[in-house]
Amino acid sequence: MIYAAVKKEQAILPLHLFHSKNFSAVMVGLFLAGIATNGPMLLLPLFFQNIKGFSVLNTGLILIPQGIAMLVARPLIGKLIDKVGARYVVLVSLAFAIVGTIPFVFINETSSLIIVSVVLFIRGIGIGGVTIPMMTDAYTGMVKQEIAQASVGTRLMQNIGGAFGSAVIATVVSLPIQGKTPTIPLMTTAYHNGFKLVLILSLVLLIPTLFLTSKKSKI
Repeated sequence: MIYAAVKKEQAILPLHLFHSKNFSAVMVGLFLAGIATNGPMLLLPLFFQNIKGFSVLNTGLILIPQGIAMLVARPLIGKLIDKVGARYVVLVSLAFAIVGTIPFVFINETSSLIIVSVVLFIRGIGIGGVTIPMMTDAYTGMVKQEIAQASVGTRLMQNIGGAFGSAVIATVVSLPIQGKTPTIPLMTTAYHNGFKLVLILSLVLLIPTLFLTSKKSKI
């Protein structure tokens, strides 16, 4: 930040871009989304292997509904952004992601795989529509020479959020287990703590989403 303040336009991410309300909201949102979406990408496979006792292959198979849902949702995202604006697309997507995350705070080794698959499908629809509208909205109001700088900023923040999210989630899950025998009930509680953090951050993500543009505001 100090470097950007001194170098101004020579910086990779000039600070004047943050004068745009929606760009600032996108940067905060992408950071939180990196934690709320990338964190569970690490958490879910470990949960199924350690709690459900699945093999690596079976873990990949049980995660298929989430991947299918993301593929189903993404072709619709562009059309919806043009029609209603990024704000409403992300809000609805977050609602799906939150609904698809809540059950994992309670799911354990005896939970039905059918229920798990349905929950993963709902969650997949949600996370498939969070980052793309944000990244698209980052360019709203930008002049031509600012687009490349904004692109670098969004990619940078998304990568930082993803890396930070994985580290934070792993730390939250590992803390209750340290120095103790890793029984199934103890590990289940640890994973539940991780999903609770994801849920909280998903709710916090609603705040910057409110500052994204909508169709009415794009004049």
